[in-house]
Amino acid sequence: MRNPSTRQILKDEECFEIIRKKLHKDSMEDFSLITYEVIPIDEVNGFMGQYFTLKATVASSQSPLETKNIKFFTKLPPPMTSPQYDFMQQYGSFKKEVALYTTVFPEVLDGFDKRCIPECFLGLEDDVIVLEDMAHNGFEMTDKFKPFDFEHCTILMKTLAKFHAKSLIFEKLYQKNLHDEYSHCMQETLWPLKDGRAKKMFDAAVKGIVSLIDLIPNLNEEQRKTFKSKVAEMCADHANKLLPSLKHKNVLCHGDLWANNILFKYDADEKPVECCFIDFQLARYNPPAHDILCFLQFTTTRRFREEHSEKLFKIYHETMAEFVQEAGLDIANVFSWKEFLESIEDLRLMCILHGVLNIPIMLLEPSAASKYFADEPELLEDVLYVDRTPLICEQVNNVPQYQDRMMDALLELYDHVAG
Repeated sequence: MRNPSTRQILKDEECFEIIRKKLHKDSMEDFSLITYEVIPIDEVNGFMGQYFTLKATVASSQSPLETKNIKFFTKLPPPMTSPQYDFMQQYGSFKKEVALYTTVFPEVLDGFDKRCIPECFLGLEDDVIVLEDMAHNGFEMTDKFKPFDFEHCTILMKTLAKFHAKSLIFEKLYQKNLHDEYSHCMQETLWPLKDGRAKKMFDAAVKGIVSLIDLIPNLNEEQRKTFKSKVAEMCADHANKLLPSLKHKNVLCHGDLWANNILFKYDADEKPVECCFIDFQLARYNPPAHDILCFLQFTTTRRFREEHSEKLFKIYHETMAEFVQEAGLDIANVFSWKEFLESIEDLRLMCILHGVLNIPIMLLEPSAASKYFADEPELLEDVLYVDRTPLICEQVNNVPQYQDRMMDALLELYDHVAG
């Protein structure tokens, strides 16, 4: 286990090999490594790892005075003192992400736009991942409190359609099932059907949601009681619904498409033109609708979804049709519009619930996220594995943006189950 306190995040030979691979890709074979350093990233932008920047300075032997700076994103598992470390070890989330980057992506995503997923330069299971630094390439993270607009969603849908299409193309052309072929990294790593920390984390999430029902305005006691009962009933079977579908086509889904896991590149007019997916620890083999609907729940408002979902579904499916056609396949035989809409309808309610269960942690105000996930990790045990109620009720009462998004999501779920 690498220990950041020793400052030896990466070995010298590992750094040299990472840089060699990068420069080979950039057609700069003859170079000298002048210096490198691994710098901690202070922001708490993710909850299942420690983040660093590997910064190197190199020079060509032909022009030794002309130096070039290159950067890489470096990720370690959570520290052993964190309850997240035990969770990662028990369910293999970090190990799975390494396997995806080093085994699955090179084989399944052949021909996929390299800018849409960072290139991996080093991946050691349960140890370290070193990726292309997409921020260095002009990609940036959005404000997680600001709901996505139609332009951002359009770019996302087009990119996601191509990402999902690669699974369908792979299975069709090679007559292989991704889940069978790569079973070592297709397992559920958020809420698997097991006891232990995953069950405790899920129960803590449900307790938090049930407690928030008491804060919903304009509901009487009987309505609150009925809603709580419905939520508990739906949650009892939620983990089963995360398993691969027996009815609909499944693909490799990202599984966690919220604002901090999607980077955008902008043109001179500040319009989004490209996006990139990061953090695949919760990837799963599910119908494409799972990624699409959960993304919309995680990043947009109910009003936006009601106004724009159908248009975005068409953009997604038309993009997929064009992409599979380039591979010599007909979308009608691979994943028809009718099949797609049926999967949307079947998964819609489950994904609304999935959003309600996940948004409370995603949208934590930065100081709260830092307090629990960085500064005082001993507080994390209760929040993650006992009861989220104190944390998320405090956020609802004190952070207006958080309150707006949570009430919006809860009222949408209420109208679906209590109407």
